Amino acid sequence: MGVEEVDVTVVGAGPAGLIAARESSRRGANVIVLEEHDEIGSPCHCAGLLSLEGLKRLGIPQDGEFVQNKVRGAKFFSPSGLSFTVEKDEDTACVVDRKALDKFLARQAAESGAFIRTNFHVEQLKQTRGKITVLRRGGAVTSKVVVDAEGVASRIVREAGLKPLPRECVLPALQFDLSGISLNPKYVEIHLGSKVAPKFFAWVIPLRKNAARVGLACKGANPKTYLRRFIERRFGSERQPRVEASRSGLIVTCGPIERTYTDNLIVVGDAAGQVKPLTGGGVILGGECASIAGEVAAEAAKESNATKDSLERYERLWRRRLGWEFKITRLARRVLNRLSDKTLDKIFKAVIEGGLDEEAAVFSDMDLHGETILRLLRSREVLKVLPATLRDFLPQLK
Repeated sequence: MGVEEVDVTVVGAGPAGLIAARESSRRGANVIVLEEHDEIGSPCHCAGLLSLEGLKRLGIPQDGEFVQNKVRGAKFFSPSGLSFTVEKDEDTACVVDRKALDKFLARQAAESGAFIRTNFHVEQLKQTRGKITVLRRGGAVTSKVVVDAEGVASRIVREAGLKPLPRECVLPALQFDLSGISLNPKYVEIHLGSKVAPKFFAWVIPLRKNAARVGLACKGANPKTYLRRFIERRFGSERQPRVEASRSGLIVTCGPIERTYTDNLIVVGDAAGQVKPLTGGGVILGGECASIAGEVAAEAAKESNATKDSLERYERLWRRRLGWEFKITRLARRVLNRLSDKTLDKIFKAVIEGGLDEEAAVFSDMDLHGETILRLLRSREVLKVLPATLRDFLPQLK
């Protein structure tokens, strides 16, 4: 069995893994990325709606070849059909082709010095004498640090003795790329309600004037049944939309795992639960954590010190940056999951009557929702709805 030796091994060539590899390579580490599939970016499980500011923070161009559309706002719909719009004066987000984005990030990582190998499925971890080896039948790679970017179904997290994502917070999702429909290409749609998508929501993300990425996630139900029903209700008056592509996946709603490091190992992205609990989006926040991971991994490799005491710095840094955000939004997700359709309608009514949608347009941040939530909770209109919210929430705690 052949054994290669490098400074840093990254397992998984999604955005988090590739960003971690890029940052480690830029700091002089000898990096290899191991991807289990035969092509970067496949299969794709992402809705692909990313903030322009978030791309900038990650060092990704806002007008790359992977950009399919740009949007400036979002329309929110309650269970009974009440709606409000949060929008900016200029484009604030873009819709990306995730396969093309991942390939772009792979080029960035390779140009920085990382080597990327596909068709490498990690089967086992082995730690010896301050190093860690990832093995598969017929091959192995030994390094000082492994960055686990496998995704939601990470096996490495369990094998390393870390606490994995709770199953109950991982929701099945399904989305179709539809054409032959009509919609405003500048606005995303978010639809809530137990009859639309239990414990989550449905989305309509415009790709162009006559096409959109339409999907939903739900808990305790079949997303395919709910998605077909939603599409019929949303576009029923039009001719039958054409399904250009279909993608399924898993969405994380619980926030980060308890600990994201141990001896010779760092966990990033979806595998670490570094995903927005309210929306399930993980590219931007996971990418920010991956940037930190790449830096810390390179330094640990350079100093030949990758004990958990050394790698604890990674968790300290990303929690300093995003820990409060994850705590607030995780709590908000728990509350939302317990609200009845009637209470959701009351909240929508309060937002509309209080003009809170206009206020949110000024201060809201697409990636960091915590401040928006706290501002809404301080408003007189939302405070009036709190009794109904508590009636929904408290009985389910018994």
